[in-house]
Order: sequence, then structure tokens, then C-alpha cells
Amino acid sequence: MDEPEADDDLFTLFRSPSRQRCAEYALVLQAVGIHCRAEPLDGDFALKVRARDAGYARRQIELYAAENPERDRPRRFNPRHGVADGLNCASLYGVTILVLDLAQRHRAFGLDWWDAGRTQAGLIRAGEWWRTFTALGLHADPLHLAGNLIYGLIFGFLAGQLLGWGLAWSGLLLAGALGNLLNAFIQPAGHSSIGASTAVFATLGMLSVTAWIRHTRRLKRWAPLGAGLALLAFLGMGGENTDIFAHVAGFIAGCLMGALFGLLERRVTIRARHQTAAGVAATAVFVLAWVVAF
Repeated sequence: MDEPEADDDLFTLFRSPSRQRCAEYALVLQAVGIHCRAEPLDGDFALKVRARDAGYARRQIELYAAENPERDRPRRFNPRHGVADGLNCASLYGVTILVLDLAQRHRAFGLDWWDAGRTQAGLIRAGEWWRTFTALGLHADPLHLAGNLIYGLIFGFLAGQLLGWGLAWSGLLLAGALGNLLNAFIQPAGHSSIGASTAVFATLGMLSVTAWIRHTRRLKRWAPLGAGLALLAFLGMGGENTDIFAHVAGFIAGCLMGALFGLLERRVTIRARHQTAAGVAATAVFVLAWVVAF
């Protein structure tokens, strides 16, 4: 038998609150000669394999689940990330919009953050791409900020658990910017807006489509999309000065991002370093947008 490898060389293939489920899948992998560990992790149980074996191991588990479709067993193998990933994504979101709100209100460094960062449809269509990012961090008043902070923290935490912090954070920023871009081509040239709500609803779209992709049973598969649309209607269609088109555009952009991540997840073994690279790259683009804005 091969010697166990260092933790850095192992990939968390599956997490579950059920020790029995992890042990069951471990036996499946061991039967085909794949070295694995089933061990406690953050209150759950994790099944770990060598990173180089992750793709083959995932296929073996999917085949096993398809051949044993008991009521309580998912027919598709669903990896999950941990609480730490959810907290990382939510923390990045919260800190970012709070820092930018302080900078905006106190005109940090003597700069007009509002004028430099808000979206304006005509300017975006003329090539000022950075406004699609910068507007995500600006808010009109404390109530506007509080609403986006609360819902963004909740959806960001859930997305981090589902996708990993790096993909969730990069998806939040990129889909939020794409939503602002789509909105700029819908609205008249003079239309202006600010706020993280586009990114909040983009994250909701990512969550809905990712959950949809990972379910195969017909009723359960459509439930996440239905829930996402219901939340969009409940949270994003009312209130004074609500930019409904921006919310819908953000949700659509998030759905596209979720579909992209679902395709990526099927073709590539996403390791911790990939999560870090995605998170750092998205943050760098966001910072660059503000640098260009000034």
C-alpha cells in the first residue's frame, strides 16, 4: 500500500455531516486502488484523495451513486467546501464595501469617489469599463448600505461554501460588473446608478444555477432556480429608487457565471491554489478599476 501523502498533496473530494457516507465512498475508492482518507473536518467528515487522482475518483463515486439510487443517496456526486470558505468570501465582501463607503463619505485622499466610480450608461458604452466594477462599492445612504451588506454577507457565505472562496469572490465581482455592463446597454445614456445590489443578485444567480447543475432529480433540480427567482422578485423588485433592470441583469449575469463554473468543475480539478489565484486575480482587477478611475 502507498504511504499517505502530506496534507498539501491531498484534495478534499467530498464533505458530509455523515461519517457513514464518507466511509462508504472510501470503500468504493479503495476497491479500485485509489488511496484516500476519511477524517473529521470543521464539524463534518471529509474524504480526501491525491490531487492527481481526483478526477478519476470523482467518476468512480458518480458511477457508484448511479448504480445505487437509494432514496437518501444523491445520484450525482456533490462536493462541498467548508465554513472557512464561506467566511472568507463573506468577509472580503463586507470589508470591501465598508472601506469604500468610508472612503466615499470622507472623500479620502481628497478624491471624489462618487463621481469617479458611479455607473453612467453612456460613459460605459463609450469605453469606461472600470465603472462597472467601481460602482459596486458605492452606496447612497446607510440604509442602502445596510441592505446590501446583510444580503451580500448571507449570499457570499453560501456561495463560498458551495464553490470555494476564490471562485465565489471572483464570480461575485465579475458577474456584478457584467450585470452593470448589461444594464448600461438597456438604459438611456444619462442613466446613473451605484450599489452592490447588482453583485448581490449576481451571487444569488450563481447559487441558483450551481445548485441546479448539481441536482439530477427533476423536482429537486428546479427548486433552486425557483427559489432564486422568488427571492429576486421579493428582494429586487420594490422600494424607492430601485434599479430593477440592474437587479435582473445581475441575476442573469450570475446565472451565466454559475453555468461557467459548473462546466469548469466537470473538466478541471480545482485545488486550493486555484481558489487563491481566482480570488487574488479578481481583487486585482477590482483595485485596477479604481486606479484607472482616478
